[in-house]
Amino acid sequence: MTGHGQGDIKMKTRSGLFSCSRGFTLAELLTAMAIMAILIGLLVPTITIIRKTAQKVRQKSQFHGIDIALESFRTDFGDYPNSSYDTGVDPGYCGAQKLAEAIVGWDGFGVHPKTEWRSDGLADWNGDSVYDDPDESVYHVTFDTPYESREDNRKVRYGPYLELEAANAVKIGDLYPNPVGTPPSFLDPRRYVLADMFGKVTHLTTRKRTGMPILYYKADVGSTEHRPTNVFVAGLPWPPQNIYNVTDNGPIYITAPPFGNRLHELAADQATFYDRTTNPNFPGRTIPPNLGLGRRPYRSESFILHSAGRDGLYGTADDVYNFDTE
Repeated sequence: MTGHGQGDIKMKTRSGLFSCSRGFTLAELLTAMAIMAILIGLLVPTITIIRKTAQKVRQKSQFHGIDIALESFRTDFGDYPNSSYDTGVDPGYCGAQKLAEAIVGWDGFGVHPKTEWRSDGLADWNGDSVYDDPDESVYHVTFDTPYESREDNRKVRYGPYLELEAANAVKIGDLYPNPVGTPPSFLDPRRYVLADMFGKVTHLTTRKRTGMPILYYKADVGSTEHRPTNVFVAGLPWPPQNIYNVTDNGPIYITAPPFGNRLHELAADQATFYDRTTNPNFPGRTIPPNLGLGRRPYRSESFILHSAGRDGLYGTADDVYNFDTE
């Protein structure tokens, strides 16, 4: 009898264990799934914010490197590189391209001291005020010319002022499948720009993600105005004597971006550049609105760097500059 009792106990124990190892009920599964959905809903916006913040930090870091590089350039050359858009040469040559030339040159070996910031690379080698044969370009590390050997061409270069990877130099023709700018002064697709860190564009050769061109504006410290150049206002000097000229990079922002079907807002409204780069502590006269005389921009003694930001469009709220507004 004792043996039967022990067997009953064992059977009951096993039965009890088995009954406790049941699966989840439908209600429990639905509850768990609801909790997971709530957590995911909370995490996704947070991850997006973190990603956006990280991209902006990377962009600010690139700007910091370019800032230092341009200060080194200024030490060597006495001033920052010119940024004006040259239409007197074909192809044209704008501020973003001149920035890249100043930082890395045309070939990654640095900038030549005799550069005249032309898209064809010609320079007045013999001082006769005439631009010489195309073979006398200032960038010729692969061949000799009557004025300079290829070895000397490399030796006299300055820079590159930034590691090529940090500069993120990309040829215009590797960003845009179609001509950039307007005829007859389309930008030369063989010339470089510095791409930003937002990865909005697919590189046409490597197929890797890269960024939109960083726009570069050099301050004209002898000027005093900061207003759109495409709006005539009676009673105000014309054309404006601007510290910064937004049209220095006109060919890039008037050209449709190499993705999507939206145009840059800056193309239709230059005021977005002048308003967002105005130092609020020096607003100048505010009559008429947004066109006041005497207002001062940020970095009025040096230069402005302008990234199109996460959306890749110049003139929108997410644009990034090399100054802090927050």
